Amino acid sequence: MNKKILVPTDFSDCANAAVTYAFHLAKKTESELIFLHTMITPVNWSKLTKEQELLFPETKSKISEAKEKLKELIKKANEEGLTAKKLLIYSDGKERIEKFVESENANLVVMGSHGQYGFREHILGTNTYGMIRKAKVPVIIVKESNTKLNLDTLVISTNFKEESGPSFSDLERLAEFLKLKLKILFVNTPTYFMETNDILKIGESFLSTFSSYQHDIHIQDAFKEERGIIQFAEKVNADAIAIITHGRSDLMQYFSPSITENLITMIDLPIISIKIQNK
Repeated sequence: MNKKILVPTDFSDCANAAVTYAFHLAKKTESELIFLHTMITPVNWSKLTKEQELLFPETKSKISEAKEKLKELIKKANEEGLTAKKLLIYSDGKERIEKFVESENANLVVMGSHGQYGFREHILGTNTYGMIRKAKVPVIIVKESNTKLNLDTLVISTNFKEESGPSFSDLERLAEFLKLKLKILFVNTPTYFMETNDILKIGESFLSTFSSYQHDIHIQDAFKEERGIIQFAEKVNADAIAIITHGRSDLMQYFSPSITENLITMIDLPIISIKIQNK
């Protein structure tokens, strides 16, 4: 597994919380940090001459400020014994972060979220929202209110559906990379109620196919999946929660908000989101 962590940042307090978290993960795994800042410019900035740049003094000033802040992040990382690089991307607003995950060969993304109720893009930030739906690697969403920096115990909530199996395997490899203890959770709700023996039978079959290790299966009864996940996470003093998401379209997300996004609004713990990969 590559040891590269991509950290998109707009230098806000929310993004800074993700940066702090990424520092701890990088130290734990001896990973390289890649700080990415996207700057929206009124023209194709990379094609301007030095003289033409003077025609846009406000943009030029913002770019200089962003460069300085990126330098500060690199300096801080180096002072803490970490390897880091910076990416300053000039964009017309259509640039998408997920393409840099692939070009930089990153295996993990750490992003910030305000995690408040409201219109979804404004809750999570457009970039964070897009990454949850589209990223091909795990994304860790960190709220500004997060108080846990150590990541030792991870709850993976799963429905044991076959389509989520490959993503579960990816999460297991991530847990190995991050040196985590896993708690495998099935939330039993009234809507899709199953008897315990049936859950264990399905779960054991799923794990025998997609897991490389032996895991206990934990069952939490709750009216809603989110409530069950939160209750179990509190019970085992989890440091983070992992969810396998379908990555639905914008319209589907509006009418059927994902458990991942709901959890971000409901709990301060970091959330690891991984999308089911389409065949």
